[in-house]
Amino acid sequence: MIIKPDIASIHPVARIAPLLAVDNIGGAAQELSDRATQFVKGQQYFAHVLSRAGESTYNVKVENENLKGTILKMDLGATAKAGQTLLLKYMHDSPVPTFLLTLTDSKDSGSTTKLSTAASLISQYLKQAEGDGVSNRFVAVAVVTQTPNNPLIMAHDLKNALRSSGLFYESHLSDLLQSNQTLSALKQEPQNQSSTSMASLMSQQLAVLENQRLAWHGEVWPRQKMDWDVYLQERGSEGDDGQASNESDEGQARPIASEMTLHLPHLGKVSARINLVDGHMRVNILAEQAQTLDILKSQRLRLAEAIGKNGQQLDALTVVRHE
Repeated sequence: MIIKPDIASIHPVARIAPLLAVDNIGGAAQELSDRATQFVKGQQYFAHVLSRAGESTYNVKVENENLKGTILKMDLGATAKAGQTLLLKYMHDSPVPTFLLTLTDSKDSGSTTKLSTAASLISQYLKQAEGDGVSNRFVAVAVVTQTPNNPLIMAHDLKNALRSSGLFYESHLSDLLQSNQTLSALKQEPQNQSSTSMASLMSQQLAVLENQRLAWHGEVWPRQKMDWDVYLQERGSEGDDGQASNESDEGQARPIASEMTLHLPHLGKVSARINLVDGHMRVNILAEQAQTLDILKSQRLRLAEAIGKNGQQLDALTVVRHE
């Protein structure tokens, strides 16, 4: 059964027959019942029209990792075609499985361009993310560290927060094949969690690739939020202190920039902008409150010494007022 939304261009699915399994299985009735309960209420599923099953009914395959081998027999009317992509939202299972048909791909009458299954799914995910108003900024659901007073542990936890975000999942798959990644660590990433919105995550992954910029937001330690951006700078770009960075040689690596912004309970808004190239670091700290600015300036030499003790080559450290 399909609930028709109030949109003129959407074709309703009038009836869904019992679920069918592609694989040969034992205990068909029980298996069909089990497959039906695997649909999650409110979740959307991509599906493809496989073939005509009757005058207006079609076999539709659900593209979902947990529902492999499952097809639905749907009454799609006279407008459906084999190969068509559908986006189905599961509503409820009683008295019969009921879906809302929220999207179908259109077939123009002119020249056609045939996309692969993977490209079609990516396109559908991006459209879904755009419709949901997904931000390019990744929002973490877990606290990064419980020990903000320990710089070494906190640095490790920050690194792990990015590594396990799911934004670099495909790279980690490659690492796994080369024995540089463990399967247990891979299973902890969002792509392997049932609660993950794949449309949102894929949209953010593509934004990182396109912009060469990772934008992160989350709880860096309990009850303390932070915005964190990591990106590649252009060669020859100016540093935070207004001096041009020495990047005229095309053979040199592009500078990596990291910006962290926190709204602290006693110090107010504080940002740290770090530029790193060929092991050389430039740090610019910005404070919004005058009192905080004075405190940070008084501790500037201690911070510079601490950075040097950790093996970093510090070229510049400035403390300025937030504009």
